[in-house]
Amino acid sequence: MTLDEALRIEQQLARGTLDTSLPGTQELIDEARRVHLNAELWGENRGDQKRRQLRIVLWAGAGLVALYILGLVAMLALSR
Repeated sequence: MTLDEALRIEQQLARGTLDTSLPGTQELIDEARRVHLNAELWGENRGDQKRRQLRIVLWAGAGLVALYILGLVAMLALSR
């Protein structure tokens, strides 16, 4: 499901024009909400700038933590 389809489903649900008593409708509504939430959190596309920046920040943070731990271990080894 694309983001445009998800937004259209959510709009129809908000207006009350979507029949929720039909079988399978609730699953579509849930998927539309998931797609919309993922797009808000991570960006609309996989190559989106927000996703790229988040990935860089996470890798940089993990690298700093690893460097800090390596420094602590080195200091402990050199102190003996």
